[in-house]
Amino acid sequence: MAPLTLLLLLALPLLAGLALSFLPAGTPQRVRSLAALATASQLAVALLCWRQPPADLQLAWLPKLGLELDLGLDGLSLPLVLLTALLSTMAMLSAPADQSRPRLFYALLLATNVGVVGAFLARNALLFVLAFELVLIPTTLLVAIWGGPRRAGAAIRFLLYGAVSGLSLLAGVLALGWFNANGLDFSFSGLAQADLAPRAQAWILALLLLAFGLKLPIVPLHGWQPLTYGQAPTPVVMLLGGAVSKLGAYGLLRFGVGFLPDTWAAWSPWIAAAGAVSAVYGALNAIAQSDMRRLMAYSSLGHMGLLVLALAAATPLALQGAVAQILAHGLIVALLFACVGLIERRTGTTEIAELSGLLNPLRGLPVSAAMLLLALMAAAGIPGLAGFPAELLVFEGSWTAFPRATLVCLVASGLTAVYAVRLFNRVGFGRLDNDRADWQPTRWAERLPALALTLLVIGFGLWPNALVGWSATETDALALRSQPFLAVSPSVTVASAAPRPVRGLSGTIALIPSPLAPLTVPSS
Repeated sequence: MAPLTLLLLLALPLLAGLALSFLPAGTPQRVRSLAALATASQLAVALLCWRQPPADLQLAWLPKLGLELDLGLDGLSLPLVLLTALLSTMAMLSAPADQSRPRLFYALLLATNVGVVGAFLARNALLFVLAFELVLIPTTLLVAIWGGPRRAGAAIRFLLYGAVSGLSLLAGVLALGWFNANGLDFSFSGLAQADLAPRAQAWILALLLLAFGLKLPIVPLHGWQPLTYGQAPTPVVMLLGGAVSKLGAYGLLRFGVGFLPDTWAAWSPWIAAAGAVSAVYGALNAIAQSDMRRLMAYSSLGHMGLLVLALAAATPLALQGAVAQILAHGLIVALLFACVGLIERRTGTTEIAELSGLLNPLRGLPVSAAMLLLALMAAAGIPGLAGFPAELLVFEGSWTAFPRATLVCLVASGLTAVYAVRLFNRVGFGRLDNDRADWQPTRWAERLPALALTLLVIGFGLWPNALVGWSATETDALALRSQPFLAVSPSVTVASAAPRPVRGLSGTIALIPSPLAPLTVPSS
């Protein structure tokens, strides 16, 4: 496939955003349809790239500064591009039909999509920084203009934290290029072979941890998240939690594990501890919340802790679990906020104390409540749903490297069931308030995004290979520790069984093959 296909992934939402200005102002449904068509087309092109991977695109832009238009797809970036295109489409369709100022609203959503997808496609660190920074402007405006009663404070806090994140990333990337003894080179291939002094690596990794830790976020860099998730409109928070936050996870994997493996391995015990603290802190705070949106925000924070633990362990299985957790959490958190948005649109509140009996088939919101129940079950890691295989890979892959941190995260995962049961017991069951329960049932068109996400959460849970099969080659190459697997039966031979050398803390570490590698089973 031609490399220009990669440009098409960016051009579709960009051109659609420009075309929105030519539509009449009083036609919000037509504006939404065009925006959703653009992101759906982007999703179709990304699926085509999966079937026929395109060659990398390299165009000179500002060569004296080391900035090139270098785009490409691999097993790490392709699933994230697919996830972003899917969630962008679902976010467009989750917006109300009478959305205020629709042309500006959907144009900003499309701009956010361009920034996120551009960051995942970038193969040049400076280009990644530009795309990373681009996301901050439209998302801040979306929160500031269409957010809840406290939107001004939420937007300012989000902007300040995002600015610090962007400046830290820029400083870290510039240091990667400037202190490289091999010469100034910001390409990913050049940075993977960078020759950096140990002291420089330590400072650079500290800057990158600050930048990407703020974007995820993790404790104690999460100050913007609960308020922003609580005030942002439903389509915006679906994108923030499902796609934008994944820039932090992708950055830690690509820059931290990939470009600074020695320092990452040395710091990994502290990184694993931060992940464990985030997991427990998020779960305990979620239990204490009285508002559904803030509960989902702290739930997301806790699940990001599991992701950080997997990245710290950096075994082949843990890194595959990290990618699976990125995808599963993106779908689950988007489904959670889509369901909360449906309930809020009909009831006018997200306060848990003011809601009860939503499962009532006559006067409640049974379909929306049922999808919320399934999303909570997926967040709790119930088998058969997308959250289970991702968490299982994370725990199994991290146990050998950090058993104590993994045990703490297992406890935090158990606490997820506590707040899930507590929430649904209060809002799903119980008596309906006769003074309030005159809600109109949601229409199928309103339910469509949540239904689509529900089917995907079930599908990935029943077919977990769809979560873990994307990035096995890339994650095995990035792994810093070997994974002691059980011996393979003599009747089963593993393809390409030779161990691969990977740079680690003390020279070269021999990695034995992943258990998810292709297996050849002789027929009887």
